[in-house]
Amino acid sequence: MTLDWDAVVRRQHEIVRELQPPPAAFERSGARVYLAGARFVDAHTVQVNGASVQGEKIVVAAGSEPVVPAVAGRDLAITSDDILFLPMFPESLVLVGAGVIGLEMASAFADLGSRVTVIGRDPEILPALDRDVAAYIRTILEGRGVIFHLGASLERLSGTPGAVTAHVKQDGRELAVTAAQVCLAVGRRYNPARLGTDALGLVMGPLGLRVSEHLRTSLPHIYAAGDAAGNQQLTPTAAYEGRLAALNALEGDVARVDYGAVPQTIFTTPEVGRVGLTHAEALARGVKCHVATHDMRGASNGRATGENAGYLKLVFDGATEKLLGVQMVSYAAAELIQLAALAIRTGADAHLLSSQLSIHPSHGERLIKVFGHDHHEVCEPE
Repeated sequence: MTLDWDAVVRRQHEIVRELQPPPAAFERSGARVYLAGARFVDAHTVQVNGASVQGEKIVVAAGSEPVVPAVAGRDLAITSDDILFLPMFPESLVLVGAGVIGLEMASAFADLGSRVTVIGRDPEILPALDRDVAAYIRTILEGRGVIFHLGASLERLSGTPGAVTAHVKQDGRELAVTAAQVCLAVGRRYNPARLGTDALGLVMGPLGLRVSEHLRTSLPHIYAAGDAAGNQQLTPTAAYEGRLAALNALEGDVARVDYGAVPQTIFTTPEVGRVGLTHAEALARGVKCHVATHDMRGASNGRATGENAGYLKLVFDGATEKLLGVQMVSYAAAELIQLAALAIRTGADAHLLSSQLSIHPSHGERLIKVFGHDHHEVCEPE
């Protein structure tokens, strides 16, 4: 069996084209669509494709760009925008960044046969998760050959295209890792210069434009959504914010954003899902909580399909037993975490959740079982 990388890239382009809604779908609803670069001329006017488009209200939803660290030799590296459409498959790959993008690419390219090394700044991968959950997926990836250098920093890059060396400092010592490609995957940020919002004086936040709970920027008639708002860099969040920003622009701040139960999936193999509070976040807020952890190896569906790995971590309110947060590593995490989000959003408690009948065999039956009180451990805030 061999990898046909050209076919992989070709299929990616085809799927992207298929999933993009055609301009005619918007035009039938009365919208005018310009497929071109745009720049602000003034606070109410955008120049696009030679035309001046004016708006009483404006929503900025211009996405984000990869962050490129200011290290020597950075021109030798690629970014997460480049890696999926490389003309040649990299037999070896260094990923700088152990967050969501870095881990998804590490898992995918290791599965395809690349020798993958991940360089992470923090002591553990995926710092937004509890350490035991992050360590579980790291151990799986290490078993598939991925090498991790954590608590490390990229000092510089050297070499030539096709043989790039990442010079890394870790625990006071210097390492050098050479690969066909070095990908900078340290995060994404909205670029105000691209659209000209910097000239308008719009105030920036850490990742995007600073917005209110109604998604209004520092100029009252301009709103922002998605990565341009910089709240949560997720596709479903962007769509949700786009609807709310348009609604508030048209009707006058009638809806507030609510991120209380936003499900997130990291598409490694297996997947990582998260919604609500982590254990660390609950303790930091002083919540007296119950925690249930469970290794899902040996579950019926996993044994039957060969996808025999998984880990669950559930956080409950200690007084009411309402579900507060779920983290999981599972081949079905993208599907199961949405059910967990509904449970949190509706205020379901452990008794109600564990009394639900489950399908056998399925990945979900272990989740429903572990909801039950018999599996909980009492913990106190530090």
